[in-house]
Amino acid sequence: MAAPPATAATQPPAGSSAAATAYPRWVLFEQGIAEESEVGSHSTADARTMAAARTSTGHPIGVSLRLAAPPAESRACVHLPHSVDRKYATILAAHGDSVLIQIAFKTGGGFDKEIDYFVYNAGGGAGAGLARPPALCLLPPFYRTPGPVKRYLTMEEAAATGLLRRGEDELVVAELLKVGARGGEVLLLRAGEWTVKRLPVAATRGKLPSSWSTHTTLPVGDELLCWADPYHGLIFADVFGDSPTLRHVPFPADAARPASGPTSSRDVCATADGAVRFVNVSPRCCCGGAGATHCRSSRHAYTITTWTLRMDDMAWVMDGMVDATELWRLDAYAGVPREQPARPVVSLYDPHAISFLVCERTDKDYGDDTLWVIVVDMRSKTLRSVSLHPGTEWYIVRDRVFPSTISSCFNSSPSTGASAARKSRHTETIETPELVVDGELYENHAGLQSSCKSPTEPNTQASSASTILAALEEIPGLPRDDKLKAYSILSLDNGRRFTALLGLPVSLRKDWLLMEIKASEAACSMCAACTAHLRYA
Repeated sequence: MAAPPATAATQPPAGSSAAATAYPRWVLFEQGIAEESEVGSHSTADARTMAAARTSTGHPIGVSLRLAAPPAESRACVHLPHSVDRKYATILAAHGDSVLIQIAFKTGGGFDKEIDYFVYNAGGGAGAGLARPPALCLLPPFYRTPGPVKRYLTMEEAAATGLLRRGEDELVVAELLKVGARGGEVLLLRAGEWTVKRLPVAATRGKLPSSWSTHTTLPVGDELLCWADPYHGLIFADVFGDSPTLRHVPFPADAARPASGPTSSRDVCATADGAVRFVNVSPRCCCGGAGATHCRSSRHAYTITTWTLRMDDMAWVMDGMVDATELWRLDAYAGVPREQPARPVVSLYDPHAISFLVCERTDKDYGDDTLWVIVVDMRSKTLRSVSLHPGTEWYIVRDRVFPSTISSCFNSSPSTGASAARKSRHTETIETPELVVDGELYENHAGLQSSCKSPTEPNTQASSASTILAALEEIPGLPRDDKLKAYSILSLDNGRRFTALLGLPVSLRKDWLLMEIKASEAACSMCAACTAHLRYA
């Protein structure tokens, strides 16, 4: 097979100083999360992105990120003790400096499992001297009524779940549960508490569609969540508002509808500045009309059309159109199969750059397909890059991906002179503390809860008694006994846990502390577990 004549965006050479410090402006997360044993030794983990917490059953867990510039895909990696059996882990949503993660653990024979939900937060990033290192927060469970049964998301429910961050302390997780003609139900996590709210339709938006199936959920700016149905359009909600409403926006009337079933030929994306873009890939006849053709020379002909949503009056404006023949005639397209592209993703910072997957099917066993990634410039009608995708199965085109600016949080602020030299020398001497779980050395954590301070260097400012007490007093509703227990825990580890606490939004700090208290009390029930807890701290 011919090699692609164009390549993806160039990255700094591995091992160079630029590669060690420069992260891409934005990334594209794949939905699946790798386990450390799947990606090799712990040396593959980026210690600057590592964050740690405990599961709902008290086991230590770490999450790190493997970041790459688009159109290459980035991954989150989960780090667990050997004794913990993970069933699966996926990303559910991403926005700003945070990623929502779902992890399922085996709890017995058969299909028994326990599912935890975490929010990974990048913290203050290196630009702030890692004053707020990355943090991992276990979300409180939502129980079905009337019995004490925890609610878990199905695949369809996961697609209807979104994350929205605003400022440093505000976070909302929202799932669109139900849609009716006059309104809908939304499950909301705000200020650390789950609630189900019935949201009416905005007065100016009429009725909602009688049937609705969310294909994807995306944040728009830092105020709105948007749920997209490939057939019926978009539903917006201001989930931070005191009295949020639902606003329905149908797709453009002149956008060709997909034939049937879930489609990967159209999608909605939001750029970093809050613009909403709709991309539609529709087959066309060899004579130029709508619909697929049976002509052999133009059997896979298609048209890519883009619209931008005008937010003031919620009207679509067509702003781009490219025909398949305009791409096929390009020299850069040589070697790429003439198949209809799928899974469009709009660049967060360049609305005219859209990446697609093109699959060359072999009709043989799974794993024999070839996938290509092309980046189309809708304005110049050219190819910006062509590369091979590492996947080998056609159904990858149906997997969700999550654009995110979290990578920019890890880029250092410009530094010069002696200060920069001291920071460089100090970063190079970071050591990774050992973690022992039930008497077993846990080798796959690669710097859990690491920061710019070495483990032996006390953080006197963070761990001072007055600073800890002041922070605990600011947490609403924390009982006196729990406040004393939290003070004891935060005073034992040279300020590392306290720094992690400060990295969380205020609304989540109480739940995080109660989780740490519970884990600490469980660990102290046996000598070996207590030792593991202390060494982990």
